[in-house]
Amino acid sequence: MADETIPDIITDPSGFDADGEFWLKAAQAAIRRTCGWHITPNIELSGVANSRGGKVIRLPARHVTSVDELTDSAGNRLHYAYDPTTGLVECTTGAFPAGVAAIRYRIHAGYTPDEVPDVQGVLINAAKRASSAAAGIVQSQSVNGSSVTYNVSLMADELAKLDRYKLGALP
Repeated sequence: MADETIPDIITDPSGFDADGEFWLKAAQAAIRRTCGWHITPNIELSGVANSRGGKVIRLPARHVTSVDELTDSAGNRLHYAYDPTTGLVECTTGAFPAGVAAIRYRIHAGYTPDEVPDVQGVLINAAKRASSAAAGIVQSQSVNGSSVTYNVSLMADELAKLDRYKLGALP
């Protein structure tokens, strides 16, 4: 068996620049990972959803402004009612089909940037903190273990601000 090498995340460190834009993107990625979806802007999303075959599924977004298409895996239109705030969809004729990727969707979801200044605030603060950490500000330090951490994660108050935007558990 051949020895395969997995490429580095940063292929050329000598040409890498951790500027403000980089840290904004890194903070944005942390926020989106924490919440489980993109939050803003309002965009078209399409994909597949798994279903246990019950009456309710969760779309992979909140603040759903339209459900443009909802079908089974064969393309048959499904009948539903949805809650735009939570992204929950209820089948109005029996139950949803069961299985992995049993439901296909095309939706519009997300807030406009003006609707989420709290998320923007978290983004800016996390990016500033991350850029400072890259310049040598230590987040945590262990003297006897000789370890220093420069990683910047979202703070407790920032996580609390993001709670209302997180996807909930699947039904």
